[in-house]
Amino acid sequence: MKLDDYERNHALAAEYVVGTLQGMARQRFERWMMRSARLRRQVWYWERRLHPLNVSLPEASPPRGAWQSIEQRLFADSAIRVSAFGWWQSLVAWRWSTGIAMLAVFALLIWTPSPTVVTRYVGVVQSPQAEPLWVVNASADHRLTVKALPLVQPAAAGRDYELWLLPESGAPVSLTVLPTGDTQLQIQLTDQQVRELLQSRSLAISLEPAGGSPTGQPTGPVVYQTRLIQM
Repeated sequence: MKLDDYERNHALAAEYVVGTLQGMARQRFERWMMRSARLRRQVWYWERRLHPLNVSLPEASPPRGAWQSIEQRLFADSAIRVSAFGWWQSLVAWRWSTGIAMLAVFALLIWTPSPTVVTRYVGVVQSPQAEPLWVVNASADHRLTVKALPLVQPAAAGRDYELWLLPESGAPVSLTVLPTGDTQLQIQLTDQQVRELLQSRSLAISLEPAGGSPTGQPTGPVVYQTRLIQM
């Protein structure tokens, strides 16, 4: 990733603030933020844009006894009782357990395969006022995830938003009817859809009859477009 790639970093910053950037990708992004003031400004921009959504949500308090329950589950078996005359036996047992633990770590390092790096793509669908509406994540392992932000309201009665892949040549390909109202949807792409998506990286959203287009092609107006950016 290039730290000066503004378009890609802008999309990643939105995904970071929304919370859909996770795992190693989130850790890499946080390291890049330490090195780039421009990247930090992009994160601050999305934080300011999305902050009103946070304050509009009602506060929720955890149930009584939640912390005690967590402590009990984590540490109930952690206390080690050593008798006054059994310290030597405890020391021997500790040395044996330490040796076994070290052997287990070495075995894990030797036999655990390196994690597979999956190429991921992200796009942010924005309104004409540059408000984020959907965050789209696609990966080369056939997964496509769409996160609808709270700003996305259901379409008019009897209508749905439908997501289309725009291949480099040929007709649009329907991917899914989109979620609304702070919900998330994940679908599996076919091999052909993955190939076409990696080639064009272009998506469009149209207004269709409830349940999606009855013809397999867009019948309503195209209301939004976005382009996926490789992470």
